Amino acid sequence: MSKSDTIVSADVTERLRNDILLGALRPGEWLRQIDLQDRYKCTRASARSALATLAAGQMVEHVPNRGFRVVQPSAEVRAEITEVRLLLELPAAEAIIATATAQDVARIQEAAEAFDAGVDQVTYPEMRALNHAFHRALVAPLANGLLADTINDLRERDLPGDWSSWSVGANVRRSSQDHLDMARAVASRDVEALRQLIRQHLTRWQDPS
Repeated sequence: MSKSDTIVSADVTERLRNDILLGALRPGEWLRQIDLQDRYKCTRASARSALATLAAGQMVEHVPNRGFRVVQPSAEVRAEITEVRLLLELPAAEAIIATATAQDVARIQEAAEAFDAGVDQVTYPEMRALNHAFHRALVAPLANGLLADTINDLRERDLPGDWSSWSVGANVRRSSQDHLDMARAVASRDVEALRQLIRQHLTRWQDPS
């Protein structure tokens, strides 16, 4: 594969990844190479490379003799992801608060308010983008870039599982309140409050009542 082909394949991979993250492609949806070629105006090789890359990252899955589809994490897999996220994000709360600058705090607050303003106003993919922006802003103050990247990767891997819960407006509003409360906890430098809110936010899907 030439250098230019590699760049094109990387671009297709990122566009496909974003479409999955933002809900433009739903959990369980089949991803035919010919459809991806048409969608992204790319070659068969680039579409195949994108599918292989995202399958390795477990955002899509290969079904023998049928092809690729957007993964829909089972309850068991989601529980495992949640457990690992808690192991990482609860201790990270202290580091976030210890290193967050005034600019970091402002960005987190702005991202929380942007998500809140979008509730019942913008499309599902737009809400997913706003959610994505908030959570990335929340971990951005971490000095350990690998930790921040790992937290983001795990959250994004779990996102397809949120599709059904986000179809209920009340669940989106609860998520928004969590965001606003987390932003306030960072602003007030309240580590314990932030930990409790992160735990609540990550485990809410297990008890949606």
